[in-house]
Amino acid sequence: MQRSGIGYDVHRLVAGRKCVLGGVEIPYEKGLDGHSDADVLIHAIADAILGAIAEGDIGRHFPNNDPRWKDAASRVFLMEIRHMLGARGATLINVDATVVAEAPKILPHVQAMRTHIAAAL
Repeated sequence: MQRSGIGYDVHRLVAGRKCVLGGVEIPYEKGLDGHSDADVLIHAIADAILGAIAEGDIGRHFPNNDPRWKDAASRVFLMEIRHMLGARGATLINVDATVVAEAPKILPHVQAMRTHIAAAL
C-alpha cells in the first residue's frame, strides 16, 4: 500500500534567533520563533510523514511544552520519525517540499538542505 501525507508549518521571523531551514543555518538578521530551532521546512516534512502513517502531527510527538525539545535541532525529529517508519515496515519513497518566503534567499542553501534532510531520513 502506498500512502502520502501533506505537511504545513508557519513560524514568524523574530530578532535574536538563528535562521535554520532544512537543518542549515542561513545568515540573516532574524530567525524563526519557536520552542525548538523552529525549522519550518523540517517541521512540514515531519508532519507529512507522520500524517502518511496516521501518527498525528509533530506536536503530538514533540510537544512545545516538553523541555526535552527546547532549542532542539529539528533533525532529531526526522531521525525519530525514521525509526517510527522502520518499526511499521514503511519505506519513504519521496519528499517534495516548498518554502514560501520573501527573505532570506534560500537558493544558495538548497543543496545543503537536501543533503541534511536526506541524511536524517
